Amino acid sequence: MAINQKSVLVVDDELDILHVIKRSLEAGGDVSHVYAFTSPLQALEHFKLNYNDCALVLSDIRMPGMTGFELIRRIKQINPTTKVLLMSAFEINNNELLSALGSIMVDDFIQKPVSPRKLTSIIQRHIVSRVGSYYNANT
Repeated sequence: MAINQKSVLVVDDELDILHVIKRSLEAGGDVSHVYAFTSPLQALEHFKLNYNDCALVLSDIRMPGMTGFELIRRIKQINPTTKVLLMSAFEINNNELLSALGSIMVDDFIQKPVSPRKLTSIIQRHIVSRVGSYYNANT
């Protein structure tokens, strides 16, 4: 499947942030669809039904109902090759990542605030790159 036929799943409990990210990615033109959810549980259900179409998942870490860590763990259980990026406005250290994710690796960690242009660039780089560098809390 070509890159432009893949979708991106974005999860953030703040609706304003979600809309900015969605609009920025759609304007970038490298993805066919941007699916945006304020609920991690709804995002997970969507992913279960559409994981073959999903090039990348971008999730906030601190959300009600389910953390981004738990969401990423469940997504990786469904499809271990899915690229995942985590973002947070809070300082996250390696010990917190290691205890929350264990051996699960994420492709990138994004510190908020981040400009829409920079975020779009990061996501495009990970979609285009089939061999990404993994952020590993053990390193």
